[in-house]
Amino acid sequence: MHQKKEKKIYYTIRVDLFWGMMLCYLFLLIAGIYGSYRFWEPENAQSPMEKGQIRIEVTFEGWRSELKDSDQCYLCGEHTGKQTDACRNPDTIALISLNDWTIVNFQINGQQAEDREEQDKRDSGTQYGKTEEISYLSNGNPDRGMAEIHVTLLNGCHINNDFLRQNLCQTCLDQITASLCFWKWEQEKKEAVPLCLIDFQTFEIYPVQDWYRAYFIRDYWIQMDFEENSISLNAFYLPLS
Repeated sequence: MHQKKEKKIYYTIRVDLFWGMMLCYLFLLIAGIYGSYRFWEPENAQSPMEKGQIRIEVTFEGWRSELKDSDQCYLCGEHTGKQTDACRNPDTIALISLNDWTIVNFQINGQQAEDREEQDKRDSGTQYGKTEEISYLSNGNPDRGMAEIHVTLLNGCHINNDFLRQNLCQTCLDQITASLCFWKWEQEKKEAVPLCLIDFQTFEIYPVQDWYRAYFIRDYWIQMDFEENSISLNAFYLPLS
């Protein structure tokens, strides 16, 4: 009985292709080792959670109003200051700078009022403003039901509690301080954003803190994007019925 010898098969490959494959393999090997190192390096391992830190809620309870005449309250009183123009239209949603009570309207109106032509003249276009506390850019397209506000905090995130206590009654001060509550890591250096939203139909206050990114205010969808000292807010008229 004869056994057949198996023939060995050989393949040829071009030298430049062979070295190209080797270089690719070497590159992938180095990349894998580097990626593993980056994953396990101490900086990535030192996240707040891995350091044993916990998230805590920062609240502003116990602030006492110093306003003697509640009729002069910037929010609910008969104060004839900066909020007058915003109150003309009860459908208005607006942004308030809490350190100086500058009011920036969303140039959007979902209601079809009889004086729509006048309303469009007042509520459309681009508005820019700057105070000692903020700079802002407001754009609106009422016909399409869209508006945006971009605001920059010129003095960073610092609440002027003296200003609020001197110009708000106790009830309104409680509403504002409730909107300032936020979450942070226990050793994180973070402060409340000195802004809020107001619905001038109900005078309800809504927070502008980074733990909230979007919500409905009546028929308006408000979306917020946060950067260091600036916030972009987009409003869309989206009636549910």
